Amino acid sequence: MSLISLNDNLNCSLTTPRVEEVFKEMSRAGFVLAGVVLFLATVTFFIYVDEVLFLRKIMQLPSNRKTRYYFLLGLYPVFSWTSVLGLFVPRASILAQLVAICYLAICVYQFFELIIDYFGGKRKLFDTIGDQGIPIKSVPVGCFLFCFADTAKLTRKNFLRMKKLVLQMALLHPLLMFIAAVLSANGSYKPGKVTLDSAYLYISSLAGISTALAVWGLVMLYRIAKEPLANYHITAKFFSTQVVLILSNVQGMIFILLAGNNVIKCVAPLVTETRGIELHFMLLVFEMFAVSLVARLYYRRIYGDEPTRDSLTSVDATGTEAFSVRTVTCRL
Repeated sequence: MSLISLNDNLNCSLTTPRVEEVFKEMSRAGFVLAGVVLFLATVTFFIYVDEVLFLRKIMQLPSNRKTRYYFLLGLYPVFSWTSVLGLFVPRASILAQLVAICYLAICVYQFFELIIDYFGGKRKLFDTIGDQGIPIKSVPVGCFLFCFADTAKLTRKNFLRMKKLVLQMALLHPLLMFIAAVLSANGSYKPGKVTLDSAYLYISSLAGISTALAVWGLVMLYRIAKEPLANYHITAKFFSTQVVLILSNVQGMIFILLAGNNVIKCVAPLVTETRGIELHFMLLVFEMFAVSLVARLYYRRIYGDEPTRDSLTSVDATGTEAFSVRTVTCRL
């Protein structure tokens, strides 16, 4: 269901509509849907606020780990509200995507660093899993490396290569989106236009390759770390980050290409490309709300060296405070 009232007799506008045009042509059902979208985005934001307040109360949690949690949990409200911005202000859709993609690139790198932090640093990481092989033939890039061995030795040089694969996304994606924003302002960037003289083709291709390489580097580290870090629910946390990466890239590209090929019909006053982005943004709000609930569940579970302020303490005869050694689980 579109936010714009259906009127097939009207010709599609050749320009992206202004915000007042969007609300002028909005149907009654569209207003209801807009209210639902705003409500879910607001709830997603307050879920994040609640998580920040919860983590701030855990005095024994290392500050650098808290910071990474703040970044990763902030992924969902950032995508929700940038989607709302792109949904109601179509001419700001490129700006909304720029902010969201920049933040996502930072979060992917933060998750890589979080895995290292869970081990207690690089030295302890190598002491724990240094004898394991790196699964080179991991998705999505490793599937095409037919001439390579299945695994490689986990050395500091190979570890640095995995880190660079993830880091390049944090540097390249913001640059590509900035170029897209500049070209869009000049009228040279048309989402969904796949021709040899189209800037969208080259920017999307580079962004896709960059994303695939970053996911490859992260998946390789995750696969060798998931068993030692099972108590940290690393699989659920990995999923809650990767699903945003997939939805923001694959889902958006599918809708844009469908709109560019007129599979998604033009709904006045939106052009087909804008129609595809509108559907993508709308679905993202619903998806971010659902994923934020999953992330909330597992980031509130504190294990091992992450005691909470509710940990049982005892004071001995000398006045020395001793913390309970049992595992503490904080559930919703």
